[in-house]
Amino acid sequence: MIVGHKKQWDFLNRKFSLKKLSHAYLFVGPEEIGKKSFAKEFIKAINCRESCNVNKKEQCQSCRMVDQDNNPDTLIVSQDGNSEIQIAQIRAVQNFLSLKPYYGDFKAVVIDNADRMNQEAQSCFLKTLEEPRGNTILILVSARPEMLMTTILSRCQLVKFLPVGHREIENYLVENHSTAKNAKELAMISEGKIGRAIKFSLDEGKVKEEQRLLTDILKVCDQDLSLKFKYAKDLPDGKLGDILAVLKRYLRYVMLSKLGLEEFVAKEYMSEVIEKFKAMPIARIKETIRLIEKIDFQQATTNANPKLSLEILLLEV
Repeated sequence: MIVGHKKQWDFLNRKFSLKKLSHAYLFVGPEEIGKKSFAKEFIKAINCRESCNVNKKEQCQSCRMVDQDNNPDTLIVSQDGNSEIQIAQIRAVQNFLSLKPYYGDFKAVVIDNADRMNQEAQSCFLKTLEEPRGNTILILVSARPEMLMTTILSRCQLVKFLPVGHREIENYLVENHSTAKNAKELAMISEGKIGRAIKFSLDEGKVKEEQRLLTDILKVCDQDLSLKFKYAKDLPDGKLGDILAVLKRYLRYVMLSKLGLEEFVAKEYMSEVIEKFKAMPIARIKETIRLIEKIDFQQATTNANPKLSLEILLLEV
């Protein structure tokens, strides 16, 4: 099921109906916004022989197998943890595309977090883009397309994805996962990211874990430099990304609150952080958010020391 992204669906569905699909698409948008799920739903639609999506019937075998990631006509490529997508995985894509479709009309490949392909993998993948075979559709999914080679970007049709409206997320959660009260709060703290909203709804511990992380950060903000540096020194591996995401999200809520846009603020989760940063000028909040975004980009694109990056951030908050 797709939540939001109706314009993107209508655009691609129209291209499919007119038999004018491109062989390669680049789905661009924030993380956890539903790009990969959208890609799988679209692949189901173009390879379905029983019009499951149109008739709203129980899914056929081909569609069920796409959901289960074992359809012989569909290959999902992703990196393992924080590692890169290796050239061996792209060669496996080439071998996969050399085979004829079994169930549907298209051989389909989704490369999730395509920006995580290393240089060798991107160079290898470029050959696949330049010489598509038969009925092939390649979908690259990325939140950081600037990390892809320009020659890859030029050979893919760009499809942009934007955050989903709070009301759409809230309605989906009420129908599938949550009570009306929880759904409204979770929709607000999800920042229009349906993947995050579902994660929070399915596991209440995720919200509590985020609250604990935020509480720790707020405590450190009041400490002297030595304790701030100790907090950075004791930073567990892979934790900086979570800290950046949480702090950025809640600083944004503070800014909305200060601007009088209370209807967009999940007050149940916000009272402590609003109190902490209520004296911070809006201009400084914006500067801090920009610093967080800069650090986040450096962490993704360079070998920047995460503990040193956290020290720099703590000096500003």
